[in-house]
Amino acid sequence: MENKEYMWSAVPLSKGQLLDVNTNDILFDGKFRKCNVYKGGGGYDHFPMLSNKYFGQPHNLQFIVQLFGCNLDCPYCYVTREGVWSEGNEFSSGQLVKYFNQTDCTVFHLMGGAPALYMKHWPELIRELKINGKANFLFHSDIMLSEHNYSEDVLREIAFDRALYAVNIKGVTPEEYERNTRKKMNEKMIWQNLSKMEKNDVPYYITFTGVSKENTEMFWDQYKIYFGEELRDKRFADAYTINLIIYNAQPHIDDVPWGKQAKKKMETA
Repeated sequence: MENKEYMWSAVPLSKGQLLDVNTNDILFDGKFRKCNVYKGGGGYDHFPMLSNKYFGQPHNLQFIVQLFGCNLDCPYCYVTREGVWSEGNEFSSGQLVKYFNQTDCTVFHLMGGAPALYMKHWPELIRELKINGKANFLFHSDIMLSEHNYSEDVLREIAFDRALYAVNIKGVTPEEYERNTRKKMNEKMIWQNLSKMEKNDVPYYITFTGVSKENTEMFWDQYKIYFGEELRDKRFADAYTINLIIYNAQPHIDDVPWGKQAKKKMETA
């Protein structure tokens, strides 16, 4: 029997987000948005620099699909709970790629929430981008290492030469992690998933959000123990810290209860 086409649940921009998003960046009646990651001149997002390093072109225009659901509840989330838990619009991979092709963006950014909750469906979307996407596209998504135990078969499928993933570190100690995410830390899962990514050559870089300098140094010491000094130095060269910004959306972060608007169970691999 032929596999049924997967339908992605993409959540529209929330009222909180609309206080910060440039009106020119709102796409298709708020179903999606685009982002020039250097639009403010701050340059805190290193993606253009990293894409130039690995792909020979500083990609900075991103088409952003915001997926339903998250396993965390970060108190600084500019997407807000409404932008994570509201009723989503259903799109096939082919439909998402068609929307992407109508923009001037070169980066297809599958965002969240927690997009890696749906990692087992990423290969289908990547295949659609390869067949019908722009010739110079990049696939980009965010990985938090805590969504579920990653499948090595899936990791091998998403490790391809037009992808670059951001591994988001939101806390190094249990106390810091819980303060930044309002969830308990599963340290064992985090390091096991990172080890699987390294084993299967998944292309990624590391970001830190709300992590102290002391704990960032502790993370790199742990990384060296797991993977050795050479690999530690390679990842360290591409890593950067995302400074927390007070967005206009911040007062709206908790407008809806965490997870209470879910119409379906979040998936795992």
